[in-house]
Amino acid sequence: MNSHAKLDLVTLTNGLRFIHSRNAASASFELSVHIDTGSRDENPDNNGVSHFLEHMMFRGSQRLPNSVELAAAMESFGGEANAMTSIENTIYWLKGSARRTEEAFDIFAEFFLHPNFADLETERDIILQELASDYNEAGDNIDCESLSMASMFPNHSLGLPIIGTEETIQRLTVEDLKKKHSQHYQPEQCILSLVSPFTTEQVSRYAEKTFGHKWSHAKNAAPARINLLEDYFNQAKQKRSLVLQNNSDNQYSFKLMLPGSGGLNEKVVQDIIVERLLDDGISSRLPATVREKHGLVYDISADAQSYADVGTFSIDATVSQESMQKLLDVLLVELVRVCREPPSAEEIERLKFRYLFDLEVMNENHPRLISREVTQLFLNTPLTLAEEADIVKSITPSKVQDAARRILTHPRQTVVLVGPRARKFRSSIEKFLDQLTRSGG
Repeated sequence: MNSHAKLDLVTLTNGLRFIHSRNAASASFELSVHIDTGSRDENPDNNGVSHFLEHMMFRGSQRLPNSVELAAAMESFGGEANAMTSIENTIYWLKGSARRTEEAFDIFAEFFLHPNFADLETERDIILQELASDYNEAGDNIDCESLSMASMFPNHSLGLPIIGTEETIQRLTVEDLKKKHSQHYQPEQCILSLVSPFTTEQVSRYAEKTFGHKWSHAKNAAPARINLLEDYFNQAKQKRSLVLQNNSDNQYSFKLMLPGSGGLNEKVVQDIIVERLLDDGISSRLPATVREKHGLVYDISADAQSYADVGTFSIDATVSQESMQKLLDVLLVELVRVCREPPSAEEIERLKFRYLFDLEVMNENHPRLISREVTQLFLNTPLTLAEEADIVKSITPSKVQDAARRILTHPRQTVVLVGPRARKFRSSIEKFLDQLTRSGG
């Protein structure tokens, strides 16, 4: 059983923030470094550099000059080493036996601070193979997420694909990677975290020794991130965007994307409540109706994504050719009902209980709690778990209905449909969106 998580925040000599969560009963450690940068900090010329750098970090370091030697050193602790690049953040982690925590700090610092950028062309080929899964045999992009983000955020870095494009991947150089490493992998833009069975005093000494000095590579300050105004979506000239991509498949991938809220605040919690109303277990609205009652899809989901200043709200489904029109019909009925009828008291209590339970068990999940704390620090939006719980407790049926209307009837709409003869559904989708927009009246 996990112990109750408590976070300690220590600032090292060079300004790097170090978060430790002690799990006294654990036999393992989880060491991570979080960087407040991702594809959002790129432009059309260097798009994909954050993701490319993430890959290249594992190619070797000054003391461990190739990928196999570096991997052997990191795997010797018994666990795994991996990383992930997202739109606004990058994270690297190392897991292993708690008995070797001090040694792990040394290897992790060597890995993170001293990459040698070896085997660039080998890694470029690997990334291009990864990119290939987003395209069909005709060379068309069939990735609904990247297509919808590009349509929702035209001419802004939020709309750039995390992986980049074939053109940008082909032209990125070692100098581009070193510049990214120099500008963004800086103490003030990073947070080091650890889950371990040791005291914070003890592990802080390890952190200070390995990460607390001046970083020799960090010479140039990162350029300021271009933020969006609150009324970005209202100012957009193009209110509706349809991406209908033909693809030789026997199914359609459907994605509806609408504006959501950014940051970590009450409006974001409201967005999550609407997400949970629609998709929080098989008994929630969309799975219960679209999947269980009508059998139209194998899976349907809702997702509220929050970035620093804006957010998105999406509904995704994969559906057969025969059921595509019926999906639009049934989905419209459910979304209009959410906008026009407040949920029942019983449904609200179920929603609140499940949300509050999730917050409660987060206190037992050390990595999740750290991830939430990192988000707060990067966004400078202090919202405690207790404060978030109070917002959830204050939710009423009318508040949920108001939030649903705000999200679902927004005129800035993006629909992506990928599948056989996708364009034949243009008029059906236009009608679907027209009726959804009017449902708030």
